[in-house]
Amino acid sequence: MDIEKVFKNIVLLDFAVFVLLFISMIMEPEEITNISESLGTGIWDENTITLIFMVFLIVYLINLVLLYKFVSFGKLLYLILFILGIVLPLTTGPIISSSLTYTLEWIGGATSGGILVLLYFSPIKDKFIKP
Repeated sequence: MDIEKVFKNIVLLDFAVFVLLFISMIMEPEEITNISESLGTGIWDENTITLIFMVFLIVYLINLVLLYKFVSFGKLLYLILFILGIVLPLTTGPIISSSLTYTLEWIGGATSGGILVLLYFSPIKDKFIKP
């Protein structure tokens, strides 16, 4: 199978997991949401967390398009978003989620790892064009 096709399929899989994760968070049982809300919000207030999440969401989705089209800026932006995706949750306090959400988070981490490996350690890195 062509490495370019594999990379594009993993990017599409990452998008699908991201959408499913978003849906699973919206459809979480009320009991889990109530417990999670009672735990606090870490160092941020609720409005700030929402703003940060929405900005991250928009930039992440744009970045997936950049990766799919092999735009070179997408490589660096994906790495930055990956690191932010690890660091930001450390500042938001405890979170309780359903088993579906938890599983989708793990799958999302695996696809992100696959994308990073292909971006920096495979011949696909040479396919990215300068804008």
